[in-house]
Amino acid sequence: MRHCVIALMLLIWAHTAVSDDVPATLTFNVSTGGYPPFTIVHENGTVSGIFWDTLVVITRRLDMQLDSIEIPPKRSDNLLREGYSDVTMRAIEWTANPDEFVFSDPVMMTRDAIFVHDDSPHTIEDLSDLQGTLLTRLGFSYPWLTEYLDAGTVTIIPVQKQRPMFKRLYHGGDRFAGAVSNAHAGYWVLKNHPSWDNHISEAPIRLDEVAYRLMFPPRHAQLVPLINRELARMRESGELSEIIKSYQ
Repeated sequence: MRHCVIALMLLIWAHTAVSDDVPATLTFNVSTGGYPPFTIVHENGTVSGIFWDTLVVITRRLDMQLDSIEIPPKRSDNLLREGYSDVTMRAIEWTANPDEFVFSDPVMMTRDAIFVHDDSPHTIEDLSDLQGTLLTRLGFSYPWLTEYLDAGTVTIIPVQKQRPMFKRLYHGGDRFAGAVSNAHAGYWVLKNHPSWDNHISEAPIRLDEVAYRLMFPPRHAQLVPLINRELARMRESGELSEIIKSYQ
């Protein structure tokens, strides 16, 4: 009888310990208007995308509710700290102060790319060829571009959203050296706009790949190992690979 009581107490303790680590609701910053194919906000308000679909599986297994919130990139870190959201997408290398946050294991690998118009007067085969005006995403960080900005050989025009950035490149290809974009996000735009795809291509520069992760504030540090456990299960079962492939 004594052993049964001890076993029951341990079971209750374990359940309580896990519950303390898992909030009832996880509010995911999907970015303003979404960031396809990682997060896609549909006209009816529903959300899909690689990271959303991945978190749907994880939160269901952890018995959590998943909510979305749309926060622009420039405000995402502060609002994450202040509790308006619980998690966002980020690579450690793209974060100004990574020590202030807690990161999951990689969800996927990704990289930046430079997309150019056929009518561009510049030939970009290496980073040293960069000159003129580049379109970039507002609020995004590109550390590899810093030396060219500091030298004044490159200027940038930040654009708030992905699709309008590619639209500007398409209609003004002779005025811009190119557009800096996440490779997956850029190819998603071109896939959904075949007429643009016929005139825009990626410059033959392969920038370093980085691990794209889930980024949490320190208050959720105890949740991250549970997230990593479920990511590992999804990776081993092939679920994660299937989600990523479905958006290519």
